Amino acid sequence: MNILKRLTILGLTGALVAACSSIDLDSTRMMQLQGDNFQKALFKEYVELAAAEDKEVDAEDAVYFNDRAKMAAAGKDTGPQAISERKIPAAAMGDLTAARKALTDALAAGAGKSKPNDAAKAQAMFDCWLQEQEENDQPEDIAACRSAFEAAMKGLGGKPAPKPGKADAEFIIHFDFNSAAMTEDAMGVAYNVMAATVGGVKTVLLTGHTDTAGDKAYNRQLSEARVEAVKNAFSEIGIDPTKIVTQFYGEDEPAEKTGDGVKNAKNRRVTVILKF
Repeated sequence: MNILKRLTILGLTGALVAACSSIDLDSTRMMQLQGDNFQKALFKEYVELAAAEDKEVDAEDAVYFNDRAKMAAAGKDTGPQAISERKIPAAAMGDLTAARKALTDALAAGAGKSKPNDAAKAQAMFDCWLQEQEENDQPEDIAACRSAFEAAMKGLGGKPAPKPGKADAEFIIHFDFNSAAMTEDAMGVAYNVMAATVGGVKTVLLTGHTDTAGDKAYNRQLSEARVEAVKNAFSEIGIDPTKIVTQFYGEDEPAEKTGDGVKNAKNRRVTVILKF
């Protein structure tokens, strides 16, 4: 989530947002369109995306989509955005990589000329999906962009976002020393897990661990407290608690073996396994 979105949620934007008009959409909309039917349709799609991001006070992405609209108006081929240009969670890379390949294959086969509206929708919605996946804090928006992309790909007669297969996905949430509190970084991982469960998950397995500093019995209790903290956080952000299974091992199964009484940040963790 970008800083302006955070401020909006907290109700703190005020005059700051008023002073930060990111784009002049009226000028963009008045541009004379020089491209073919695909580029004209792409222009319309990118204008709509720019307007949506501007409404959400996401200045950076509003500017990005507005610039894409201008390029389409000038008859330039932009292609879908490169995945490497965004910071995408590892759990989402497989689906996005496969989806982009399906789209570029369709465009290379002439989809822009044979079905310009569907092709433009597919490209714009891929870029929308990529942008929302980078933010990774609005699973409904991620799902909406992806669904629109897949519908457009179906219209092209192509494969709607082929997937490499739903293997188990693993995430690790780390904790401060002698603490079961969810840090900001820990909540960031929690939101990544939430995004990865969009579309359904059979089981969310949480396993708690500690380092070897302190009493062994206390560490077992601490690992249980960490699991409960993660479970509560997951439930609060929308992960179905009935899918969550918990276990805890204290200091018995370290990620990095150490001697007794050793503080080790890698061992202070809860592992999250998603089973699809």
